Amino acid sequence: MIKEVIHDPLLLGMASQPATREDLQVAHDLLDTLIANKEVCVGMAANMIGIHKRIIVFLNGDSYMTMFNPE
Repeated sequence: MIKEVIHDPLLLGMASQPATREDLQVAHDLLDTLIANKEVCVGMAANMIGIHKRIIVFLNGDSYMTMFNPE
């Protein structure tokens, strides 16, 4: 599901929690939101859709990649 993109620096600066298998839907929503905003964005973190989990998605060449708990 496409989510609203958060721009508030206070919300974006909040600490994120480790992602688990139960957060797979968050990753799907994040990917849907990134694809919907592909003209202005090549990557997003879960906090950008209001979920404070350690998940990112990004365009990697011609395909999208999802990372859980990146360091």
